[in-house]
Amino acid sequence: MRIDILETVNDPGTPGKTGDDRVGFDAAAGTAWALDGATDVTDLRPFPQAESGAAWMATALSDRLMTPPAPGVSPAAYFAAVLADVRASAEAATRIPLATLPGEARPIASGMWMHQSGDRAVFAWMGDCMALLQRGRRVTLIGSPGKAEDETVTARRLLAVSPEQRLAQLQADRRRSNGNRTCFGLDPAAAANLQTEQLVLEPGDTVCLMSDGLYRLIAPYATHTPKTFMHLATDTGLIGAIAALRAFERAPGRDVPRIKARDDACGVLLRMAP
Repeated sequence: MRIDILETVNDPGTPGKTGDDRVGFDAAAGTAWALDGATDVTDLRPFPQAESGAAWMATALSDRLMTPPAPGVSPAAYFAAVLADVRASAEAATRIPLATLPGEARPIASGMWMHQSGDRAVFAWMGDCMALLQRGRRVTLIGSPGKAEDETVTARRLLAVSPEQRLAQLQADRRRSNGNRTCFGLDPAAAANLQTEQLVLEPGDTVCLMSDGLYRLIAPYATHTPKTFMHLATDTGLIGAIAALRAFERAPGRDVPRIKARDDACGVLLRMAP
């Protein structure tokens, strides 16, 4: 089998910006991915050539993923090598030595990656990017859906304090994420915390990899279920899903706390072919 890429989308949410999300694929290698750089929480600009540290991280990671794993290499070993190369790129690009860069200024990213070989696919992820696999009328959710609810709880807590307190808490959370190695970052050892799932594929299976911005239609906004989201994506395209997301964000009276009213959203839609 092989993967056919049906559509990709990357909407930064803010006109004139590139945003912090990235998508990519190598159909010949059977790989595809969706990445979400975590919004900067400091005024330090270690990578001034990029729009933000988050954008730099997402771009560097996406560029490195264009080189697929060698046969027989495990996802953990592959991503350890990926992150080692990303760190080397960071050392070459930063204007602030990484050894002196405080934890809140070290860029991180969430990501969902897929590698298909024959009739099987390995999904590997860190953070809150998600994937959906549709086979007929059944849709399988891949990822860590609890993180969407965690983010809602965090947003409610942060919106209840002053801007200064909010920034301090965001910086503490970023230092904690870097220390715990819970996302893709500049520490190759984070690959030990990679989450993986292997699934058997069939011709006609449809897969959507997405950042948390697009997944918000499912949670926490709850305008769609995984099944109705896949109907939306296949009927109107991912562009239609983005339109539905932005329409909900503009709707008056919505009561879902968000730190960013219009978050970046990206996705890649693909189908398995014989």
